[in-house]
Amino acid sequence: VDFIPLPIGISTMTSTSKTTFLLALSFHCAASFRTVPHFSTTRTPSIRPIHRISKQVHFASTENDDKISSPKSSDDCSCDDTPAGGPAPLQPFLPAMDPKYSVRGPVGDGNFLLSRNGPPTIEELSNDQMLKIVKLESSDLEVNTLVWKCLGYRFNEETESWDPTDVFPKWKEKYPSPPDLIGMQRVYSREVDQPCLRSNQALVRSIPVDNKQSLKEHLKPLGWKGYQYRELTPNKTRRAQCANWLIFYREELFGYTVEELRERRRLKKEAEAEAEAKRIAEEGEDADNWKPPVKEVF
Repeated sequence: VDFIPLPIGISTMTSTSKTTFLLALSFHCAASFRTVPHFSTTRTPSIRPIHRISKQVHFASTENDDKISSPKSSDDCSCDDTPAGGPAPLQPFLPAMDPKYSVRGPVGDGNFLLSRNGPPTIEELSNDQMLKIVKLESSDLEVNTLVWKCLGYRFNEETESWDPTDVFPKWKEKYPSPPDLIGMQRVYSREVDQPCLRSNQALVRSIPVDNKQSLKEHLKPLGWKGYQYRELTPNKTRRAQCANWLIFYREELFGYTVEELRERRRLKKEAEAEAEAKRIAEEGEDADNWKPPVKEVF
């Protein structure tokens, strides 16, 4: 602002004169600030509240493309006692901050059928097990452990570590040690939670588009109709995505070697190419048949 010469006898001015002088100075400064870029003297408009959306989410596709179903009915088995303002923030889970928690924490002690040792079993991958995951009837460590076993990690009791020998090749290149796919510490600062988020997204991207609806298809007959937006938390979102991947694994990958999976993929691509050539012959090149890319774990 421009320099304003102060009256020489300001200390001897009357109260009224001092008030008048200060008001003039403030108006002069306000007028000068109008020329400063990005400075506004107008009031910020009040923010209108956002009304909650009460529709269900099945987490059936990619991390940013959830499928929405019809509004919640009275017989929905998802949580009905969520506070009006949304779910309470999850508190940090201190035991998970122990570096040995992933190899010493309790698994399979309750109603969730799971052993840390050996490969996954068909009983561990049942729809009842998937329902317990999305209904929070299993611990975060149990969800992680089941996914780790399906990815190929094997627990070594002697060294208390996870061996990546049988892990799918592409996944092992990126994750030689099993990543936390849920966020077991329940600390959602960027530096702590970012690796958990990225590993969960990598898992979701490995699901082909034809299997994106697995969670809805297999758990709806058991009464589960999805979460409501007002009850969503990062923990619930990632649990649903892990359960969806586990169903895909059970239906498409379980019981096959990597070589067998690659041969099945080759045959599938040949069949798709033949079908695409037939479609182009019938409909022409302009037909839209795009599918999102899939980064398979094997």
